[in-house]
Parts: sequence; structure tokens; C-alpha cells
Amino acid sequence: MTRFAVYVACYEGLKIEVLLFDATSGTLVPLSQFSTAAPVHCLAMHPAKEKLYASLATDPPSVASLHISARGSLQHSATASSTARLAYLAVDPTGRFLLGASYEGNFISVARIDDKGNVPDAPLNSKSPGRHAHAVLPSPDGRFVYATSLGDDQIVWWLLHDEGHLVRQGSLPCPPNSGPRHLRFSPDGGVLYALHELSGAMRSYARDEVTGALAEINDASTIAPELGLIPGTIRNGTGPAPGANAIWSAELQVNPDGRFLYATERTSSTIAVLAHDIPTQSLTLRATVKTEEQPRGMAIDPTGKFLLVCGEISNRISIYRINRASGLLTWESSLGCSAGPRWIEFSPYQEGSNYPESRARKVPLPT
Repeated sequence: MTRFAVYVACYEGLKIEVLLFDATSGTLVPLSQFSTAAPVHCLAMHPAKEKLYASLATDPPSVASLHISARGSLQHSATASSTARLAYLAVDPTGRFLLGASYEGNFISVARIDDKGNVPDAPLNSKSPGRHAHAVLPSPDGRFVYATSLGDDQIVWWLLHDEGHLVRQGSLPCPPNSGPRHLRFSPDGGVLYALHELSGAMRSYARDEVTGALAEINDASTIAPELGLIPGTIRNGTGPAPGANAIWSAELQVNPDGRFLYATERTSSTIAVLAHDIPTQSLTLRATVKTEEQPRGMAIDPTGKFLLVCGEISNRISIYRINRASGLLTWESSLGCSAGPRWIEFSPYQEGSNYPESRARKVPLPT
């Protein structure tokens, strides 16, 4: 499989862009647009790749279940309400539960997914990891759920029971004012990585698969000194506005073999490339790459050959080829999209469909 559907949540454009990505040529072309009629915060893909879930800023907030056709187009199939807007969505590995994190509501939630792949009702339950919950992620074995509290500088984990109930197991403090934001697991699930929005730190934690407990292994900065950035502050409208050069880290991705990590920083509009030495568990900042303006979302294609990054202000998606040996990025091309892109998901295509020819063209990146 070398061709994939790409779904891009465009907040201001009130759309989910549907595009075709060819991992042989590294080209991206538009297919269709799905109107959400409301700002779309984030997306999550069902493990079976037949359903896509979208967090919408409707009144009241909601989560839409969307069916994916053979050619990647989307059809609405169900809507569930939420007590607050969800900044992050994830599906447990069994495909039974949709997890959500609410930055403004200070909670994570668990909603049941029915046998048709829909989330038809409000969440079964919710828990608070602390102020400004920003990410929620199930462990690869589906036994535990991990969440960040950006406002209280901690990572919290729960045991996820078969009926969808969460039982708190523990928490781990992060350095004050570091703002843990996004989480990713190593390919084998033994290490949890956390990107910190306010300090730009990347921290790795060993995970006990029996108890779910975390123990810090190592850390590295994703912010090169030459960027001239200062520590960021919480962005919730209650305190002073961050400085123009304040750190504002966003998305974290890990390549399929676990040797390289990628982190976006929105103030400098850059991607940090970190090398992860698996035998020693050390993290090293390898490079800083200029990219789309205010890069919030990115994703690695299923083949592991390319990284796609979207710019909230530039309203474009850039494609980078990943060097398998060094992890370094080579820009391939960029493509315009609807306003405010902030999240990217992939799903496979069925081979043999009548796909459009590539119309991607190289355009200069912002300087």
C-alpha cells in the first residue's frame, strides 16, 4: 500500500480537507472537502481505518463520527455532545472507546464506540488530570490511559476497565512552568515521550507495562539557542500575553523505528529533529528546519518515508522526505488548503480506484 487518504482539520475554514498522498512519489493532491459547519479542533482515526472522529466547536460542543468510503470521502453517521470543547481525541487499540481531552474544561473523557463505529452518546465518564488537560493517549496494549495537565505540570495515568471506567493509578510531576502538552509512545510501548509547550523540553519516560508507572529517563531541548526564544506562558486569557518570542511548542511525532522524534514550534515556525539512541536512551537535537507559518499539526505517513506539516497561518501543507539513516528532513513540495489547518490523519485507499493525476507543484517556503 503506497497511496493513502489524508484528512486535514481546518479550524477557520470549517472543513476537513480530503487529499490523496502517494508515498512512492511523495505527492499530495486534493480530492474533496467535508464541510463541518463549525470550527474543527482535532481528529482521531479508528484502528479499522473506516471511521474518523472530529471534535467540533458547535453549541454545545460535539464529536462527529464520520464514515470513510473506499475513495476516502466522508459521510456523517452520528453526533455526540460534550460538556466542553475537546482539544485532543484518541481511540483505544480495541476500537471500543473514544478518549477526549478538554483544555478549557480541565478533564479527559471516555465515550463508547458502538458496533457500527459510531459515538452515539455523551461520554460514559470523565476525570481531571489537573488544569488544562491537553492530550490523552491509551497505551499500546489498551490497559492504561495517560494525560497531560499543562496548567499543573504533570502527567497522570489511569487503568482503563473493560466497561470504560477509569481508575487513577498515579501521576508524575514535570518541572514547574514547563507545560506538558503532547504525548507519544515508542514503537514497542516501553517509552513515553512528552513535549512541553512552554519550555520546549522533550522528556522520555520508561513505562512499567504491569503497573503503568512512569520513570523519567532523559530529556533534551527542542529549541536551538540561535532561535532566541524565551520560556512561554499559559495561554488561557487570564494572565499576561506571552512575549513575541515566547516558546510555543505544539505537535510531537515519532518515526516507526523509534530512532527519531519531530516537534513543531509555532513562534519560530520550525520543526526540531531529535535523534533517539535506543541503547543509551539519550535524546539529541539534530537539526532545526524552517517550515510553514505557525505549524500546529503534523503526521508521518504509514510507510515512514514522509512527514506532513500544516501551518495555521500559511494555510498550507508541506511534505518532507525523511532520511532513514539520519532522520533529517528534505522539503519536497507544498499545497494550499482551507484556513487554519491544525490536525492530520491518514487512512489507506483501496487499490484500483480512479485517482486524479498529481498536480502538486513546488512553491517557496516562507522565510
